[in-house]
Amino acid sequence: MGKQLVSIVDVARHAGVSVASASRVLSNASYPVSEETRGKVLQAAQELHYAPNSLARSLRAQRSNLVAVLVGDNADPYFAEITRGVEEVANDCGYLTIVCNTERKGERELHYLQMLQDYRADGVIFAGSGLNEPGHTERLNTIVQTMRERGAAIVTLAQHTLQVPAIQVDNASGARAMTRYLLELGHRRIAFIGGPSNLIVANMRLQGYMAALIEAGLDVDHTLILAGGFDREGGEQAVRNLAQLPEPQRPSAIFAANDETAFGVLRGLNSLGWRVPEDFSVCGFGDLPMAQVVVPALTTVHIGLRNLGRSGMRKLLAQLQHEDAIGSELLPVQIVPRATTRAYAPLQTS
Repeated sequence: MGKQLVSIVDVARHAGVSVASASRVLSNASYPVSEETRGKVLQAAQELHYAPNSLARSLRAQRSNLVAVLVGDNADPYFAEITRGVEEVANDCGYLTIVCNTERKGERELHYLQMLQDYRADGVIFAGSGLNEPGHTERLNTIVQTMRERGAAIVTLAQHTLQVPAIQVDNASGARAMTRYLLELGHRRIAFIGGPSNLIVANMRLQGYMAALIEAGLDVDHTLILAGGFDREGGEQAVRNLAQLPEPQRPSAIFAANDETAFGVLRGLNSLGWRVPEDFSVCGFGDLPMAQVVVPALTTVHIGLRNLGRSGMRKLLAQLQHEDAIGSELLPVQIVPRATTRAYAPLQTS
């Protein structure tokens, strides 16, 4: 049987004072208490190893010093980097950070938010994109509005349906810039492997890719647009699908909508005996730490994920301190050329 927790009643009894007096001492209340009583209570608390119930105290004070980060997949290094940035700022300011894995499912996201409301979380950071699911936006807005009326702070770190303070990455411009980079290298048949269709961010990156092709006077070939799940398995499956195309219809470059997908592409191409970048140029989006470690090193769109997390937590703190934190901030992105891309050269056939 576990050790029974010591309550404030036990402390009061051990000190020989009333529960009210013990409570005033242990909560640092302004109500006057004699030094003799204060000494008895503090000594009793020390002897009994009393620890205050933080949850009960937060319910009374309507403050918990708890901040939650909602992520689409806690195994995805993209969210791990963002969370590290959030924690760096939160810990310095005395806040506890918890991570809630929504699995990119609307019902799971709503479930977490209701729990966070019950636990009086001081703030919620939506690290992932908004979900395009029927009826979800309305239900999400209802519970978020309830949390904000209580005084909780809400921040989004990606394009979202919520009208709350936001730090956002320019996903469409990043995808457009990467596609232009591939076009400048001479590639004309560029495949795009997308993300989950219910994510706003995935659709914005697809739009950026298509916009760059149209601006270059090229038709959008939908046989080169493949579904993905923002994971390595999706990248490998896309490679298998591309391998089924007749050789003249195959792309010379593959743009994966995130780095995890790009890692799957590299593995899939290698398994089929294709070389990167000699046979295919490959690029991703995000610039995860692993992008510099894989061989060959991955060309990608740099976001600055940890800084994104830090900026989001600072914006949340500004709300809690009633500072001006309204509106959205758009963080720039940049292309980072590495070894997985090169100028287009037609395949030599024997």
